[in-house]
Amino acid sequence: MTNRLMICAVAFMPAAASQAADVVFTPPPVTDEVIVAEQTGFKWTGFYLGALAGYHWTDTETDTWRLVDKDFQLDNWLAGGFFGFNYQFDNDLVLGLEGEFDYSAGANDQTLDIIIAGVPETGTGDFDLGWGGSIRGRLGYAFDRTLVYATGGGEVATGSVTGSVPAYSLDTSEKVMLGWTVGAGVEQAFTDHLFGRLEYRYSYFPSVHHSFRWDPDFSIKASQSLLKVGLGYKF
Repeated sequence: MTNRLMICAVAFMPAAASQAADVVFTPPPVTDEVIVAEQTGFKWTGFYLGALAGYHWTDTETDTWRLVDKDFQLDNWLAGGFFGFNYQFDNDLVLGLEGEFDYSAGANDQTLDIIIAGVPETGTGDFDLGWGGSIRGRLGYAFDRTLVYATGGGEVATGSVTGSVPAYSLDTSEKVMLGWTVGAGVEQAFTDHLFGRLEYRYSYFPSVHHSFRWDPDFSIKASQSLLKVGLGYKF
């Protein structure tokens, strides 16, 4: 009986081995998971504020019979601040609105020839500019962290003229002048929040009339070239 079992087992083994050889193990397919990260560049959209400093070249033209020389040039420093909002479109155009305030230094101890009783007399005068500001629109194009823009809007300035000779004094007191301004500039983002700027603007203030005791028909107009640098923070 034992011999028969062994013979059957020996006879079965080649058949089992043959069937096992015909079985092929196929591992499950491996799927590589691809994660696509959205690449976003720097955006200029947002509120911002900053500080500025620069230089102004101011030309004034007065219309008064009291002064022999009616044209004056005032070149000096300025400083102030700015604030605004930008929106960057998908095509990288940037539209913004900005407000600015600044203080412009004037010129003191200037020589004036003041006409007294029909005769010019030499004296000294001060030309003070003081505080001013502007509200402007901005349109620019963003090259990632570099923004090139044009700007324009309304501007307000203050100023006064005082002068004196031994027997007479002239004082306009502080007056307000309204005008317009246009310019262009470039901004560079150093980080996601901190940026710097360089800007040039031209401002013009049409003739403003004031009546004084010493000249009822006094008027003045002015123009300015302004070069400014600034450092800002974008929220």
